[in-house]
Amino acid sequence: MKRCLAVTGTFLPYNDVTTQLLYKQLRLLPFHYDVCALEGDGSDPSFEKKISADPNYQKFSITAPYKYRDATFSIKNVNLVKALYTVDQYVDYAVNMYDGHDVVYTASLPCYTTRVGVALKQKHPNIKWIASFSDPINHSPYKYDKETIRSYYPVQRECFYIYIHYYFVDKDEADAFEQADLLLFICEEQRDFMIEQYNRYFHNIPEEEIRKKCVIVPLSYIPEWYETEEKTFKDPDPDTFVLAHFGRIYGLRIIKEFIYALDAFTKEHPDIKILVEQYGEFRKSDLKLIRALGLEPYFIIHDKYSYDEGYRKMGEADAVLLFDTIMPEDEIQPYLPSKVLEYSLLKKNVLAVTTPKSPTYRLMKQTDSVVCRYDRNDIKQGLEDIVINKKRSIIDYSIVNEDAVADLKKRLSDLDLDD
Repeated sequence: MKRCLAVTGTFLPYNDVTTQLLYKQLRLLPFHYDVCALEGDGSDPSFEKKISADPNYQKFSITAPYKYRDATFSIKNVNLVKALYTVDQYVDYAVNMYDGHDVVYTASLPCYTTRVGVALKQKHPNIKWIASFSDPINHSPYKYDKETIRSYYPVQRECFYIYIHYYFVDKDEADAFEQADLLLFICEEQRDFMIEQYNRYFHNIPEEEIRKKCVIVPLSYIPEWYETEEKTFKDPDPDTFVLAHFGRIYGLRIIKEFIYALDAFTKEHPDIKILVEQYGEFRKSDLKLIRALGLEPYFIIHDKYSYDEGYRKMGEADAVLLFDTIMPEDEIQPYLPSKVLEYSLLKKNVLAVTTPKSPTYRLMKQTDSVVCRYDRNDIKQGLEDIVINKKRSIIDYSIVNEDAVADLKKRLSDLDLDD
């Protein structure tokens, strides 16, 4: 079996969206993996149980020489010198882990994993480099989120700018575009947005050369993980319509127009009992607006949830919410929320708030689902369609892991790893 050095931010058994994405990209490829990762905080026993039951997990040997929090600069970890030192040490450690591997795989975010690919390409020009991207780096819209930046205190604002300068580096992405042998993306919109930014700010190699290296590896599911799931959910309260959202509300994932739409809905339909349950990080300014409008009875904010709990709560809700990254409607929106997959597998009715050039909008329009622009009147109509008119609004996006990586497997065979 060929050997691959995989360089990631966090990895198994730590559970977050990016970790699951990376594992699903790698588990069915014909490699034994030496993984260099950063140690995350906390664990999720329900997720660890699923991983341990997967025979492909045996192909991964994981080393985590440093803690992720020590390599991060933020308002909670203001030791810039320590953070920069840890990043440099981590990159050097990963480079030194190379021991004749056939392939190096880097996963961004964090973007500095790419520096390992650059260093190894310089030392070993024949090594094959696969660069995977969960999010755009080069001129990422989140770098220019003026509303969020304005909400920071002066010290927080300086932390943000330093984070951008050292940890969200445009050139890291450009280096991968120019030197990697394969580039992995989640969806077409992400690929096209990132190529557009590269052409605008770097353009050292032709676009057609980049596109030849691009592979779409869509979000996917592992059937065995769902065969053992509890299929019987608690019946929802017949008197209250529960809309549930799973994931962080931060940055460009803005929901003010939704809050105003809910306010208008409750005033126009006072006899309809509706409840919004939020699972995950929530913006303080949104809480303030909810209180100002007197909407506290219509919201419940929950802390972080486990893998199993999230699946169960999705099943028990009457419908689920999808709050997308909000960008100008004439611009490509490159982010596809991971919850699209879970919502599809559970066949839940979805109310999505997004923009016309987003992957979510494209997917939902294929099944005439309830997808709303970021406009309170449009969202209010969406609430009426879901809650009152009981419109069916199911996303059709259930891709088995084996199918998701089929094109990647073919492209790997074309690389001729015996060179």
